[in-house]
This record gives sequence, C-alpha cells and structure tokens, in this order.
Amino acid sequence: MSDPIRSEQEEYFEQLCLAVDAGETHEQEAIEYFETQSHENDFDAAQWLDIALYHAPEVARGIIDFVDGSDRARSAIAQTIADNLDIAYGDDDCERFAATLRFALANGVPVDLDVVLDGCNRALDDLEDWANEDTKAPLVQLREAVLEMQAG
Repeated sequence: MSDPIRSEQEEYFEQLCLAVDAGETHEQEAIEYFETQSHENDFDAAQWLDIALYHAPEVARGIIDFVDGSDRARSAIAQTIADNLDIAYGDDDCERFAATLRFALANGVPVDLDVVLDGCNRALDDLEDWANEDTKAPLVQLREAVLEMQAG
C-alpha cells in the first residue's frame, strides 16, 4: 500500500485481509474488526477501504456500506493497483484487479482509470525485453478491461 505510516490497527486489518485472501479466515472477522475500529478517533475509512479493495475484495463488499461518500472519494485504489502491476501481473492478480475496479466504480468509489492504464503500460514496457506473450497476456487483458470501463 502507498501510505508508509500505518497504525497497528491498519496493519492488523491488512493481515486479516491477507488471511481472507489466502482462505485462512472468514471475511466476517475482518468486517467485524473494521466495524469496531471505525469508531476510533484516528480511523481513516478511505485507507481501510483501499486495504480491503486491494487485498480482499470480499471484505470490501462487506464494508463498503460503512464508508461514506467523502471517504470513498479519497480512495487511492487506482494508484495502489497501478503502483503494484510491476510485481502483481499474473492471471489471478489482473482478474482480481479488474473485478475490484468494476466493484469500486459501481459503488461510488471514483477510480482514475488513466492511472491504471499508465500502470499497465509501464508494467508491459518493463516486461517487453524478456517476457513472452503468455506472461504479458494478463496485463494486456487488464488493459483491455480498463479501456472497456472507460468506454462504457
């Protein structure tokens, strides 16, 4: 994630989301943790939403209704995805990112699709000299999906 200074609670939430993604825990545990922490003074719902969107979309689906419009507007999920495409560009990653972007857009989270396209293009440029077409294919498919989102 992009924010280097994170609270212990945010770190724990991220670990919960990673455990959900790995199938080690049920998403309800992370959702309930989000709910209990949301009443704390230093709670940043936008940051927590981005953690869930990036690591565990099923958790994001469970918390989205608890995140108000102004916090959704501060989401940086497009930048987070774009910044990680150089290391997370496999089939599963790119399919999850496309689904995450669709979910975010459908739920009032503004997503700068140009930022994601730039990330796709940078990652593809990095792969150009050594990767075969099969390796590049998930990124190409993600780029196509983002272009479709922009068009419609």
